[in-house]
Amino acid sequence: MAEVILKGIKKVYPHSEPQKKRKKGEQEKKINLQITDEGVLAVQAFDLEIRDKEFIVLVGPSGCGKSTTLRMVAGLEEISGGELYIDGKLMNDVAPKDRDIAMVFQSYALYPHMTVYENLAFPLKLRGVDKAEIDRRVREAADILDITQYLERKPKALSGGQRQRVAIGRAIVREPKVLLMDEPLSNLDAKLRNQMRSEIIKLRQKIDTTFIYVTHDQTEAMTLGDRIVNMKHGVNQQVGTPQEDFDHPANLFVAGFIGMPQMNFYDAQLVKENGQYAVALESAKIVLSPEKQANLERHGVQPQAITLGVRPEHLSLTGEGARMIHGTVDVTEMMGSAVHVHATACGHDTIMIVPTMDLKDSSILTIGSPVAFTFDGSVAHVFSRETEKNLEFGG
Repeated sequence: MAEVILKGIKKVYPHSEPQKKRKKGEQEKKINLQITDEGVLAVQAFDLEIRDKEFIVLVGPSGCGKSTTLRMVAGLEEISGGELYIDGKLMNDVAPKDRDIAMVFQSYALYPHMTVYENLAFPLKLRGVDKAEIDRRVREAADILDITQYLERKPKALSGGQRQRVAIGRAIVREPKVLLMDEPLSNLDAKLRNQMRSEIIKLRQKIDTTFIYVTHDQTEAMTLGDRIVNMKHGVNQQVGTPQEDFDHPANLFVAGFIGMPQMNFYDAQLVKENGQYAVALESAKIVLSPEKQANLERHGVQPQAITLGVRPEHLSLTGEGARMIHGTVDVTEMMGSAVHVHATACGHDTIMIVPTMDLKDSSILTIGSPVAFTFDGSVAHVFSRETEKNLEFGG
């Protein structure tokens, strides 16, 4: 069992210089809430249980603490507080080499003077594995990653994608219980990145290990992860399957981060008439679906000013007059099967994805032309203005 459990994990980087003493009665100004008297709080109260053989993805913007969390699991960063368990054993003070983990970095970190075979074999030689076993593992990893034909080449003779496969191969030859990957595809171009995502999906079917993967790319998170951990300011915002995060975001941050193009947001009102919740936006009023009605009712949500979220693919150019929202077209982008329409509506930028097969007259989307759109009550997301949490879940 390669289960990984993080309990209340915390990482504080102490101040590099002594803090000046405040004068009596002087208030301390904290420009960033993550700066405390102890130091910079990079990760705080982080709880997560990763199941055996699960592929978990830590995702979030730069500086959110995801790589720091990964490095604490690897033992490359000291844990300031909390407990880390791997395979049921407390690992806080265990050296990285004794944690039975392997790590793939953003930079390939290959030895330039060694062949691919020697790069793959090197970590096994350090462990004193016999030559026959080294050869078996190296060739097995090369076969899994389709790099057998490159075993006698030096890294400089390989493409970026091939070098990253070698870096992954060097990690898996050790047959680790946990494989850590820190933004391994960020140095590749878009086409190679798509190809390598597919290779990683295939890889996890072939090797018997637990994956923890870090990325700032939500497309990678959605396509690779069994579950996604959304992070912001060192705090775990939501853990769920890709579909759960997409359909039921816990707060405004997750709603805006997951999904491409990102969700549209509007200042709106949640109203209740004849026992039914509806969202009022401009002159339009749209009744929410029975499921959303039940969720809001269960939590006793009162009518209030809200932030309304609707995904671009859920906006429609057809509907009844009383349900229509009006705006002006700013830009259109032809994407082949769909047109991405950028418009200004209700004082906010709006993106709509309009399938070309549904667009009978493209002239209605010329720049500067008026546009009217609506959405169904089942796809509306209602967030508290005060807490930014999804009101369907008690925000």
